[in-house]
Amino acid sequence: MPDPGRRGKWYWEKYIDDEGRWVEANKSPSGQHLAAMRRGLGKPPGSVPQMWPLYEAVVSHEGSPRLAAEHAALCLFGLHQQSQRTPMHTPGVGLGAALRRLSRLDNVSEEAVTRRFNAAATATSFDELVEHLRRLVTQLRSKAIPLDYTRLHRDLLAWSTPDGQARARRRWGMQYHAWHATTVDTPAT
Repeated sequence: MPDPGRRGKWYWEKYIDDEGRWVEANKSPSGQHLAAMRRGLGKPPGSVPQMWPLYEAVVSHEGSPRLAAEHAALCLFGLHQQSQRTPMHTPGVGLGAALRRLSRLDNVSEEAVTRRFNAAATATSFDELVEHLRRLVTQLRSKAIPLDYTRLHRDLLAWSTPDGQARARRRWGMQYHAWHATTVDTPAT
C-alpha cells in the first residue's frame, strides 16, 4: 500500500536498491543534486529552489514536520554521498549501528564518537539534532560507512513529538550498544 505522506520513493531509494547497491550499475545521484542537498544544510526546508524537485513529502503547510524531516534527510544524504563511489544508503543499517561500526575502527576514538552520539541523542530541538547529525555523518563519510536513510527519515519525523524522540533515542541506543537477543549470554544447561 502506498504511503499517503509521499508522492513516490525517497530520493535515495531511487538510486539504491534494498541490498544497498546501485539500482543501475554505477549510476549514482547527480553531482548537481548532491550539491543542492548540501546547500540546504542549515537552511529552512523549501528555501533552496534547486531542492524543490527532489522532495517527495506531501505537505499541507510550510512548517510541516514531514517536510522538515525529508529536508534534513536529503541534506544529510547529500553530505554523506559526496565523493563516494559506493552507496551511502544501506537498508537495515540504523544510525546507532553505523556509529557503533565507526567507533570500533582502530584509528577512531570510541570515546569521542560516543560523546558526539550522546550529544545528538540528547538534543533538545530538531535543529540541534540535525547539526549534531551533520557532524556525525561527516565522520561516517570519511570512513565510507553507510546508513539507512529511510529509517533515519522516520526517526527525524518521529522527533516532532516527545514520544517519538524517546522511541528514536531508545532505538539508536540499542543499536549503538548492540543490545540484541543474539548478544545475550544464555546459561548452559
